[in-house]
Amino acid sequence: MSFSISVLFSFLSAGLLVLSFPKFNLSFLAWIALVPVLSVCLDSKPKRSFLLGIIFGVTFYCGLMYWLIPTFRVAGESPWAGFLALLLLSSYLALYKGIFFYAISLAGRSGLRSSVLFPVFSSGLWVVLEYLRTTLFGGFPWGVIGYSQWNFLTLIQVSDITGVYGVSFAVLFVNAAASQLIKGRLISVIRSLVLTVFVLTLIFIYGLRSLKIHGSVSSGRYPGMRVAILQGNIDQYKKWDEKYVREIMDTYESLALESKRQKPDLIIWPESSVPGYLFQSPELLTRIKRIVSETGAYHLVGSVDFNDTEYFNSAFLFSPGAGKVSRYDKVHLVPFGETVPFKPLLGKFIKTVGVLGDFSSGKDFIVFSPPFARFSASICFESIFPYISRRFVRNGAQFIVNITNDAWYLKTAAPYQHFAFNVFRAVENRRPVVRCANTGISGIIDKCGSVIRKTPIFETALFSADVHIEPANTRLTFYTRYGDVFAVLCLVLVIIVGVLDLRGRFLADKMR
Repeated sequence: MSFSISVLFSFLSAGLLVLSFPKFNLSFLAWIALVPVLSVCLDSKPKRSFLLGIIFGVTFYCGLMYWLIPTFRVAGESPWAGFLALLLLSSYLALYKGIFFYAISLAGRSGLRSSVLFPVFSSGLWVVLEYLRTTLFGGFPWGVIGYSQWNFLTLIQVSDITGVYGVSFAVLFVNAAASQLIKGRLISVIRSLVLTVFVLTLIFIYGLRSLKIHGSVSSGRYPGMRVAILQGNIDQYKKWDEKYVREIMDTYESLALESKRQKPDLIIWPESSVPGYLFQSPELLTRIKRIVSETGAYHLVGSVDFNDTEYFNSAFLFSPGAGKVSRYDKVHLVPFGETVPFKPLLGKFIKTVGVLGDFSSGKDFIVFSPPFARFSASICFESIFPYISRRFVRNGAQFIVNITNDAWYLKTAAPYQHFAFNVFRAVENRRPVVRCANTGISGIIDKCGSVIRKTPIFETALFSADVHIEPANTRLTFYTRYGDVFAVLCLVLVIIVGVLDLRGRFLADKMR
């Protein structure tokens, strides 16, 4: 096959995979999206396959994360700077795809391509590379293929054991087996299909059983608590302009007082909803405390804060009676948005996109303890990292709140993609997730990943809902306890299959 045709196949796979993610949500396409590029790379030399993987990766990530360009524009930067950032980030992430398809080419040049172990090898290697890019250099898990299945509830229940990587494994398994339909011998195809059906059957049986067991909580087997979510819909250009301080506070006060009629236990404000430094502004702090007192509910308020030398992106819990305040400082900051990675090296040349400049990381995974339940608050970008929610739950959180400001993204696919991460955090830990976003999407997700309620984007909204929670001593999931053991298991599988393949080739050469 000519190189130009091979490139077209790479583009095709990348395009199909983009369509499987929000906001297109054609999730079924993910199950076949990689077949074109897999089929090409099985018959290509390793160097060409690596290049095809790079082309596939850059195309996919640019298509998935195109919203970086308008995000830079909203931040007051040049769209060309956004394009350059998108291209550089996509090129880095594409390296992992290049490595994957390089290995696929090596498999295609051995007996592994016709083996029943080929789907195992391909799926395991894909998961290992996804895990590496989620953890190396601070990590960036956007575009992990398992997230494309966020609304496939039966499938994603396995995440309480494997995390999102178990879903990625299943999707890649089907793609790899399908590529063997085109390239493999009949007996190999039959064996791979049988193994694929067996793997998917196990996952679906587990999913159906989990939905039956855990779904009863969502129907109210345990008492709940009521939350009110305030979606202020404040334009990004207003947030740090002193002319709009009164307008912003009037909006949130109106929403909070209106929610009082629903008698919520907890009223949630979005990330950095306060138009100023809350504890350095006596007027703002006095007004917040008055609103808290008038509603008679606890308030979780997103605000920035600073001390003599450091800035923090924080969530503050105000109690209605004594006025006690607890705080959580964001632990995992947005690279180039809130902090500059490798600051000693890059800080002289690159500044943060955010208007407030460089932030400092919090140190503690705080669990708030009001009378009605224990909970933690992830802030914005933190929802895409499973380890943060795990730490919260291991520290005793009965549910998780995610506060965010997605106004940066305008009406792109980013708010929808950002929301989908939270579905997996709920399933992984079997804890409800309550999300409050400045411009949307706000919503409530139960412990099975079902979206109970959500708001449109760029609308001022208020809603109250009951969140059903289990007792504090509820048993932790396997994933919450042990984390990404499945990814490590995949690495072991890849090594074993690779060794078996090398051993087989060595014995075959010896017998000649």
